[in-house]
Order: sequence, then structure tokens, then C-alpha cells
Amino acid sequence: MTRDVAGEDFDYIIRIIQYLDQRYGIRFFISSKDFDVLYRWWEKRIPAAVIRDSLDRVVARSLSRQRPPVHFTAFSNEVRKNYQSFLDLSIGRERSEPADEHAETRKFLANFPPDLAFMRSDFETLFSRLLQGEETDPEPLHNKLLAHFLNDSELNAKSAWFLQNLSPHLRRPEIERKYRLNYLLGKFAIPTLD
Repeated sequence: MTRDVAGEDFDYIIRIIQYLDQRYGIRFFISSKDFDVLYRWWEKRIPAAVIRDSLDRVVARSLSRQRPPVHFTAFSNEVRKNYQSFLDLSIGRERSEPADEHAETRKFLANFPPDLAFMRSDFETLFSRLLQGEETDPEPLHNKLLAHFLNDSELNAKSAWFLQNLSPHLRRPEIERKYRLNYLLGKFAIPTLD
């Protein structure tokens, strides 16, 4: 397996794990096999909406039988079917561009989270550059965000749980960093910064 330098693969994988946890409270040990399943989905570039829909369907079925999934392989068949349907529907369809690609950014700034007040000017500067079409580097902002929440008890507990439920050889600092960052980006509904 070749890891993506930009870390998009870890972002993708961690968001799926966090979705199950945040939406359904489903947590289980992430084995190497589970990680490989998630990584294959990333390699195929399966859209997040297809993954979430597949997870929702499998969880609904399993909860009706009172047997929640305990491995990502339980989702594989549903993801494969939904992805194939997505591909079949997408063939020949023109993709329309959103009316305002920065609507999410404007909404975030208008409803700025009070817990991030210490970074408001950082976000405004970065978003101003983004809105003007300049190239942006969100890494300094990400670093400041992570540093501020380094001792956050909720984040530390969730990160510890996440790492504990990963196969030991996957417990690497870059994966923990991605988990912590994705958690904060999701918690505060921070839009994509690049």
C-alpha cells in the first residue's frame, strides 16, 4: 500500500470511522483487514456520500436484528453495490458547478464558533486569500488549532479510544494527528481550507 503524501487517505479513512462513532456510537477494533477495506475505498475514490449511505443502510439492517457491525467488511458489499449504482447513474451526466463555491466559508465566518475566537483573525486572513483565488496553506492554522486543543479532555479521550482500537502497527503519530484534526474540523464545522 502506498500512502498518499498529502494525507488524504488518512483523512478519508478517519472520517469514515468518526462517522460511525458520532452518528451511531459504533466503535470496534480496527484491524489491518479493516484498514485495508477502508484504504481500497479511498483508492477507488468512492464519494463520501456513497459511503455514508452504505453505512446507514447496513447499520439500520443490523440494528433491527440487534447485531451491530463489528468489522468494516460488513459494509463492503453495500458499498460495492451503491458505488456501482453511482457510477451507472453518473455515466454521461453533466456535472453542474455549485452557484457559490465559497458559500460554506461565508456561512462559517457568519456563524463563527465562540470556542475559536482566539483564531478568528487567522481564519479571516486565510479565507480572504481563498476567496481572492490565492493559493493557501492551511497547515499553520491546523497546527495552531491542534496546539490550542492539545489538553482538551474530550479530544484526548476520543483520540485515546481511537488509537486503542487500531491495530498496533497502525498506531502512528500521523494517524493520531489526522484523527485529532478531523475531529476538530468536524466539531466546529470548519470548511475545507485549501
